[in-house]
Amino acid sequence: MVSDELGMQLHDRETIGEPLTAQEKEQLEAWYAQKDVAETSMFEATQVPLPNLIVLQDQVDMAIEQLTTGVQRLQQITQENKSLREEIAEIKQQLTVPRSA
Repeated sequence: MVSDELGMQLHDRETIGEPLTAQEKEQLEAWYAQKDVAETSMFEATQVPLPNLIVLQDQVDMAIEQLTTGVQRLQQITQENKSLREEIAEIKQQLTVPRSA
């Protein structure tokens, strides 16, 4: 196992173009491999299992359906309110016009 300190030193030297011995190159490759394993483990630990994704997608689909239904109902109520306002306006107008006897 290569220490982080040695790995970082070798990495720094490699990136600035300093020549490494064969042993140092092996150590650097081993350090990179260690980092890859650690990163992969960390990444896998944060992944949401597939079944949870399916459940979440189903919940999203259901929420979208509920929103769509709600919007349609709101549009229907808005149209009904408009019709009622027009009807009320007509009735008010009829009440203000004097009746001929």
